[in-house]
Amino acid sequence: MIISLVRQHPRLALALGLVGVLVASGVVLGIFFGSRALAAPPQPLVFQHSKHIAAGANCLFCHPGVQTGAVAGLPSLAKCMGCHVAVQPKDPRDQPDIDRLIKQWGSRQPIQWVKVFEKPDFVHFNHRPHIAKGVACESCHGDLSQMGYAKPYNLNMGFCLDCHKKQAPEKVARLIDCATCHY
Repeated sequence: MIISLVRQHPRLALALGLVGVLVASGVVLGIFFGSRALAAPPQPLVFQHSKHIAAGANCLFCHPGVQTGAVAGLPSLAKCMGCHVAVQPKDPRDQPDIDRLIKQWGSRQPIQWVKVFEKPDFVHFNHRPHIAKGVACESCHGDLSQMGYAKPYNLNMGFCLDCHKKQAPEKVARLIDCATCHY
């Protein structure tokens, strides 16, 4: 039936073809830009969460701010060098990355890491109560033992509300109240 309509109306065939091309282009662009939007931004030094976690580093050692405040914070160059002055990489191919770290240390300039997790200005978030309640870092940030740099993860209002709704019934009303997370 559609074929006979298209044969009788050549403009309809052209319109359908154009719609098909536009839909296909939209899908391709969505995949391309969607995957790029979730890619980790370029960083000034190579860093592999997976290698540090495999070596026994704990999230709280490098990000102590999560225990005391809103922001996890990034380790200082001195913290990195505290280990790397004595720890040699297991894989010799990692030595050039360690050499760049040592060169950065010698420059006496802090590492200018590029922010990965960006929350909107109207959102209030504090790591401390989550860590105090035993929420594992990977619950919100993904399995960093499988990542190099941290990647943007599916952190959005729905993600947070789904978790808050699973808490003790007497806490749910407070945890899903707008003022809990929004200014």
